[in-house]
Amino acid sequence: MNMKKGIALLCALLLLACVPVLAEEVPEMNWADVGNDELLAQGEFQKIQIEGMPAIASWVPSITASVDVSGIEGAFKPAALYATEDQSNSIALFSFEIAGLEDYLTMIEQQGGGSDFQNVKVNGVDCIAYQVEADNMECLVYPITENLILSFSFAPANGDEGWDAVKAVIVASIQPLAE
Repeated sequence: MNMKKGIALLCALLLLACVPVLAEEVPEMNWADVGNDELLAQGEFQKIQIEGMPAIASWVPSITASVDVSGIEGAFKPAALYATEDQSNSIALFSFEIAGLEDYLTMIEQQGGGSDFQNVKVNGVDCIAYQVEADNMECLVYPITENLILSFSFAPANGDEGWDAVKAVIVASIQPLAE
């Protein structure tokens, strides 16, 4: 499958994840579907592993650079942040210890920070995608264990067609490291 077809397929799956699912099927996104060898060979994406984060790998576009998060204060400090040079597009990664996934999602919804919760399967892992309209952000909750999650936040949620395709590739790239 060539890169354009893979990205088109992932965009379609991502769009399906944003509308209510009438059937019991959960949209699936897989790294193998995006033609990863071609993308990596072209140098368009760089593999990242975050020190101190669980054994998860992801890829971010080469047009983004790591942003120093040491000066960020508050309860929701990202473990890692990648942004374009003009800061118009960003990917933030958070690591949270939680009592349980249901409690975490309820807290997000009650604080007015989340809506449009959807089940999605990423590389075989059951995940939750949701919107944060007030911040123009899309998020993906990737469970590591029963009490540990990674949250990937993409801003803006409503980017141009190119940014939407890039977000689909990033989501499809999230996967456990080979042991």
